[in-house]
Amino acid sequence: MVRPWEICQAIYIHIPFCRHKCCYCDFTSYQGQSETVQERYTEALCREIRTCRPGLPVSPRATVYFGGGTPTCLSLSCLTRIVAALKDAGFWQQPAEATVEANPGTLSPDFLQALRRLGFDRLSLGVQSLQADELQRMGRIHTAEEARQAFLEARDAGFRRISTDLIYGYPGQTAASVEDTLQRLLAWQPDHVSVYGLSVEPGTVLAARLDQGVWQLPDEEESGRMYDLVMDGLPAKGYARYEISNFARPGQESLHNEVYWRYEPYLAFGAGACRFDGKKRETAPRGLYAYMKGEPAEVEVLSPDIRREELVFMNLRTARGLDLAVYEERTGEPLSRRYGKALEKLAARKWLVLEDGRIHLTPLGMRYGNLAFEEFI
Repeated sequence: MVRPWEICQAIYIHIPFCRHKCCYCDFTSYQGQSETVQERYTEALCREIRTCRPGLPVSPRATVYFGGGTPTCLSLSCLTRIVAALKDAGFWQQPAEATVEANPGTLSPDFLQALRRLGFDRLSLGVQSLQADELQRMGRIHTAEEARQAFLEARDAGFRRISTDLIYGYPGQTAASVEDTLQRLLAWQPDHVSVYGLSVEPGTVLAARLDQGVWQLPDEEESGRMYDLVMDGLPAKGYARYEISNFARPGQESLHNEVYWRYEPYLAFGAGACRFDGKKRETAPRGLYAYMKGEPAEVEVLSPDIRREELVFMNLRTARGLDLAVYEERTGEPLSRRYGKALEKLAARKWLVLEDGRIHLTPLGMRYGNLAFEEFI
C-alpha cells in the first residue's frame, strides 16, 4: 500500500506578476510586465509542466493551487492554457480542491465566472485590511469597498469556499483599526481567514521606510493587543484555529496547505517555485528571464536529521499536531529517542501537551511557535 508521504498530494503553480508590488512583499513577483512577457512566461510554464517526470506517483485527488504574485493578473487565455497543460500531463485530475489567489482589484463578475468554468472551486482573496490609510500604506491596489464587492461577486459566481487574508502589526495600525477590519470582514461570512503577523523582510519598501524612520512599527504592547483580539475574536464567531495563522469554519480548512503541514510530497511549477519529494527540494530560478530561458533548478538534498526536524515542526504548526506513530513509521525511531529533553522542556513551559498519541502546541505554545520549533533544531 502506498502511504501518503510516498505520493505527490498537491500541485502548486506560481504566477509571478502583480499590477503593483506591495510594500511588505518579498515573494517572487514582478510588476509592470507586458503582455508579451506574460505570454512568454506562460509558454515556459506549460513547457515545464509538459516535460516534468516526477519521481513519485501523483494522487488523482492532488490539490491544485495557483499562487503568486497575483494569478488573476494573467489573461484568461493564459490561465486556460496552463490548466490545459496540467490536465494533459495528468497532474490536474480530480483535485480535492482547486484554489486561485486573487487581488480584489483584478476581478470582475465575468472573470470570476470564467475561473469557475476552468474548475477552480476555492478563492483566496487578499484583503489584508479594510482601512483606507492602511491599504494605501501597504501599496494595495484595491479599496475596502472593492474588496467587499469582489467577495460578493465571487459568491454570485458560485465560489462556495472563499478565504480572506489579513495582516496585523503594520505601521500605522492600531488594535482598534484591526478590530474594526475584522468585524467588517466577518460580516461577509467568509469560510476561512488567514491572519498574519507582519514580518519585515530585507529589501522591501517597508524595510527601507522603517530604516529611514519614515514609518514606525506598533509597539510590542499594541501588537500584543492585536494578536489577542484576533485569536479571541475569530473563535467567538465560529472559526476554529486549525493552524498557527489560519482559522476556518468546520470543513473549510485549506486542504492544499495541510499537505505542506503534514510534510507530504508536492509538485511545484513556475519561477521560484519549490517542489518536495520527501527527500529533496528543487527550487526553480527566481529570476523571470532565467526561468523563461530554462535555467536549472537548485537542488537541496535533505539529510535524515533535517527531514526529522521539519517533520516535527511543520506538523506542530497545526492544532492537530504530530502523530507519534506516523513519526516513528516515517523515521524508524520513536520521537522521544531524539527529542525527549525538548518535549520535557516545552511541556514544563505549558507550551506543548501529549494526548491521544499526539503532541500539539497549546495556545501559549502557538503564541511563541518559532521559539518552540527551535527546540527541535
